[in-house]
Amino acid sequence: MRLLLAIPLALAVIPVPRLDDVPGQSRPGPIFEGAALVRPEGYHAWPIVGASLGLSYAETPQGSGPGSFHRVYVNPSSYEAFGRTGTFPDGTIFVLELYAAHEKAAPAKAGYFEGPRVGLEASVKDRRRFPSGWGYFGFENGARATATAFPEERCHSCHLAHAARDSVFVQFYPTLRDR
Repeated sequence: MRLLLAIPLALAVIPVPRLDDVPGQSRPGPIFEGAALVRPEGYHAWPIVGASLGLSYAETPQGSGPGSFHRVYVNPSSYEAFGRTGTFPDGTIFVLELYAAHEKAAPAKAGYFEGPRVGLEASVKDRRRFPSGWGYFGFENGARATATAFPEERCHSCHLAHAARDSVFVQFYPTLRDR
């Protein structure tokens, strides 16, 4: 009888990891260390909402060639919430990866493919933390484990003026645009 009582008590005190505590799994929302955003992990398993080649905000893009490949991910819970409500909840994270465009590597004879990563950025919606509701971060191509938000005028003024919905460029993201 004591054994039957001891088993449930033992199970009650054994820590069970939550999904967001399992190494290698993506966390459901942003993690901050003070004012710095911790570089999101596991985002390659998140929904890809858009991709582009050579998309630039500059009037005259630098360099020659097609520009870089961009791939944009959003955390799954925010993707689902957007599908239900048409807005992004606090805790939304977008991750933007940029890759150099390479061409003519054997066996390919034409076209472009993603070369090395040349940029890693994120945006986070958090109305308590950011006056505009959104913060924008750069991780120096993923080399930095944390990043502080860019100044408000660097990114958000453009997002506010040109984004199709909720300060997000959904016009460039088919899986969001078509919802």
